[in-house]
Amino acid sequence: MLVAYDISDDARRERVAAALQEFGERVQYSVFMVDGRPAMFVRLKSELRSLIQEDVDTVMFCDLGPREKAMQSVSHIGTPRPLIGDEPTLII
Repeated sequence: MLVAYDISDDARRERVAAALQEFGERVQYSVFMVDGRPAMFVRLKSELRSLIQEDVDTVMFCDLGPREKAMQSVSHIGTPRPLIGDEPTLII
């Protein structure tokens, strides 16, 4: 899963980034790759809902499918950030 956020407040943005780092791997400043079971995403979304202000902030989830296929669908211009580990990765 690819997760990206647009958070207007510095404090909320830092809390969201910290929460996402517990679940996934940062691949860009406000973009995370997260891999996990559906129940984990339910917990993640619930936690993020409690951290953001829904009328001004946005967190976007993009399901890229299985990791093998997801990695084939991601491309870069410039220097890519390699993903750590061989375990499945979820982008958040």
